[in-house]
Amino acid sequence: MAHNRPLLLLIDGHALAYRAFHALAEAGLRSSTGEPTYAVYGFTSAMLNAIEEYQPEYAAVAFDVGKTFRDDLYAEYKANRAETPAEFEQQLERIKQVLAAFDIPIYTAEGYEADDVIGTLARQATERGVDVLILTGDTDTLQLVDDHVTVLLNNPYLRGPKNTTRYGVAEVTERYKGLRPHQLADLRGLKGDPSDNIPGVKGIGEAGAIALLNQFGTIENLYDHLDEAPKRYQKHLEGQRDIALFSKKLATIVCDAPVTLNLADATLADYDRSRVIAVFQELEFGASLVKRLPPSGSTTVAQPLPSIPQADASAPLQADMFAPEAPAVRESSAEPQQLTLFGDPEVVPPPVAHVEAPLRAAPGEYRAACTDADLEAVVAELATAPLVAFDTETRGMNPLRDDLVGLSLATVPGRAWYIPVGHTTGEMQLPRDRVIAALRSFFADPARPKVAHNAKFDIEVLERAGMPVAGLSFDTMLAAGLLDKRRNLKDLAFYELELAEPLDAIGDLIGKGKNQVTFAEVPIARATRYAAADADMTLRLQPALEAKLRAAGSLADMFYRLEMPLVPVLVRMEQSGILLDVPYMRALGERMGRELAQIEQQIFAIAGKPFNINSGDQLSEVLFGPKINLPTTGLERTRTGRYSLTAQALEELQASDTTGIIELILRHRRLSKLKSTYVDELPALVNPETGRVHTDYNQLGAATGRLSSNSPNLQNIPTRTEEGREVRRGFIAAPGHVLIAADYSQIELRVLAHITGDPNLIQTFIEGRDIHAATAARLFGVGFNAVDKNQRRIAKTVVFGVIYGISPFGLAQRLGISREQARNLIDSLFNQFPRIRDYIDRTLETGRNEGYVQSLFGRRRPMFDLRTSGPRRQAAEREAINHPIQSTAADIMKLAMIAVDAELRRRRLRTRMLLQVHDELIFEAPEAEVDEVVALVRERMEGVLSDMHPPFAVPLRVEIEKGSNWEELTPV
Repeated sequence: MAHNRPLLLLIDGHALAYRAFHALAEAGLRSSTGEPTYAVYGFTSAMLNAIEEYQPEYAAVAFDVGKTFRDDLYAEYKANRAETPAEFEQQLERIKQVLAAFDIPIYTAEGYEADDVIGTLARQATERGVDVLILTGDTDTLQLVDDHVTVLLNNPYLRGPKNTTRYGVAEVTERYKGLRPHQLADLRGLKGDPSDNIPGVKGIGEAGAIALLNQFGTIENLYDHLDEAPKRYQKHLEGQRDIALFSKKLATIVCDAPVTLNLADATLADYDRSRVIAVFQELEFGASLVKRLPPSGSTTVAQPLPSIPQADASAPLQADMFAPEAPAVRESSAEPQQLTLFGDPEVVPPPVAHVEAPLRAAPGEYRAACTDADLEAVVAELATAPLVAFDTETRGMNPLRDDLVGLSLATVPGRAWYIPVGHTTGEMQLPRDRVIAALRSFFADPARPKVAHNAKFDIEVLERAGMPVAGLSFDTMLAAGLLDKRRNLKDLAFYELELAEPLDAIGDLIGKGKNQVTFAEVPIARATRYAAADADMTLRLQPALEAKLRAAGSLADMFYRLEMPLVPVLVRMEQSGILLDVPYMRALGERMGRELAQIEQQIFAIAGKPFNINSGDQLSEVLFGPKINLPTTGLERTRTGRYSLTAQALEELQASDTTGIIELILRHRRLSKLKSTYVDELPALVNPETGRVHTDYNQLGAATGRLSSNSPNLQNIPTRTEEGREVRRGFIAAPGHVLIAADYSQIELRVLAHITGDPNLIQTFIEGRDIHAATAARLFGVGFNAVDKNQRRIAKTVVFGVIYGISPFGLAQRLGISREQARNLIDSLFNQFPRIRDYIDRTLETGRNEGYVQSLFGRRRPMFDLRTSGPRRQAAEREAINHPIQSTAADIMKLAMIAVDAELRRRRLRTRMLLQVHDELIFEAPEAEVDEVVALVRERMEGVLSDMHPPFAVPLRVEIEKGSNWEELTPV
């Protein structure tokens, strides 16, 4: 292709969109309203990739419209294709909106396919001296390739930036083993095309067709010299000339469809960037897509800054957080009724004072405070501000170890300060101690309402620097998370505030990879624009998100009564950390290393040779080779073609293994992972300032609202294996202290009993009997005292399987029984506890109708996939059944943490809450406080729902243990 000619990008709209629809369906990208957008995103991303890489001057798109002349010729044409899914048609309209925003013309022709339109436009373009690049997901257009037309074949199933292949004449010839592009219609004429239902010649496959066409060139010439064709093909070809030529006609792209190319209309640079951005914001695409937009001939008009009103010094600093102004919590239509958090429906505080910011506002007026006069101005603003947003910048991402570099403050929308204190660029900045002294009283004042995004991080940074923080009234990250808007601050502001352009990302300042610097090395002028925007956007987001929380009813109640009070609790837990016995852990690592070496030698002895146990290919060769020769029936293959050897696959192979190698491999994997993840890593994570390990809790780490633990993850240490228990022994109490573990007993089953209202479940808990034994007695028709361990195990598996949405097939696999036996067990459970089935049916119906399910307290989880079909719907059904149960249990635990922490502080005890691990809390108590703390914890955890209305149907029970380390605990 010549390089001195302008380039036209022709997009096969239907083909590109349909490929994206199927390739990205599993990801299921949706807007917060539930609108599917994955095909729109895939199409747009592929289009922008092509524009960015090939820089075309022109662009146009072709779409199919209804029946074509091929349908008239052959009624069975494309008859095998399934009906177009509704979600595809819906997204196709959105794609056309995106194209309209780009001002990219759409071409169609009645009676012709998009391929024909593309072929016609390509011919017209090349005749006018313009080269053509066809972007498609369909190989049919490869027949159009010539010296001035190339095809960019998109494969969205490939992850990563390079998922396209460009085809010129040479590449087509290489792919089809010598055929030229113009011969590809002949190829389909001979071999047929099942996807389009083109018949072809029966008995002629692709290899045979290619060989014949390399010899004869065309179908016509082949049949003119049929006696010269190889004998093995003649019997299939004889009498099939008409069908072969007819098939070729169906496969040939027409290049004279009734369309006319208008290059002026197709000029790519001539589009309204702000219009495209508005569409992207409506679709809630990531800001990264906006940054890939091509240059535009029209520029965005800057919006005026908001006016800065004078603050009213007489206004109250903080509204009454518990005034009865809020609307009543919406009640669920299902029984039992949705609970309120404290028995009072009027629990949502009125809006904190704020100033509305105009939509589509430009980035604000941002200043660096580098002099004493600047600092005085900041303090003066803080003194009269009704609400202040704050944000910190640090050298790294560990708030308990990385120093403060700067602090941002915003008191009114559109204006913010950045106070640098730790930059190393040689520019003037105020001494850290002077800044801290000037701001300490403001941050410590609980009557001065403050807002932050991910406040837990910023509070820990400021408190480490010497500024205690009180008065946090709003966390925009938590509010966004409850509203299922899990984005970083800059993206969140871009969409919620409808900014004209995306804001700078952190990578724009500090770089990436080997060229990355710390924030301390960023020049203050650049740091000011970035950091001050964080505080400004946080202040602007607060009223927008609060309004949406209130509109959602129970979410506002949950935010103010549960998530916000939990922030300071988690801050104190993370600051406390837990003591690690480093010498013990190092000795354990050495012992595990020796054991791993012994296991390796045992594996090698069975295999008859050493090999890399961690290599899937080498392990497959050993297990399925002639020496061990394990069966491969039912095993899945990876993309490379070898058999998948997951832990589940290996466990299924154990029944066929007579050598013992599978058991050794599984043990090697468990031990190796535990050693590398915890035993070797934990000593390096000890904070040198505290001598303790500090985890980082993500408050909305799971869709159910459960906390997640990171860096290190202390929630995933195995408790059922001896190796896992050995790791837990390394977490110890400080001298003169005792660890106390308080674990909610069967919390999810107690929640199930309340939610379902099943009298048999409720009565079992009220009587204090073993729920699994009682269930087994009902399932197997035996007396309670006659239940054996295996029956109890089966009953437990069935109950938990059902509330996690397990299928008979899944239960059969888990229990090692037939599918029919599993189905009978599930049916028996529903017969004995009929309210469980009612709950499942009611929950799924609610999820389909409302688009979400929720916990008893109103924590929502979107469930739009319940309206789809196939694997996505099945997964959604499992999640929908489980969410109200697991989420309610998580809510109860958070309430308990708040209640226990408040009582510890009220009594001024020195006991500290250290860890939360699902249903368990870990405390470190001075020996003198142990008895008091045990009683306090039991009372607060078991009584945390005592004021609920309607009352919780079953009692909560807590099992408490104590000891010198996390593993060796005894009941109290």
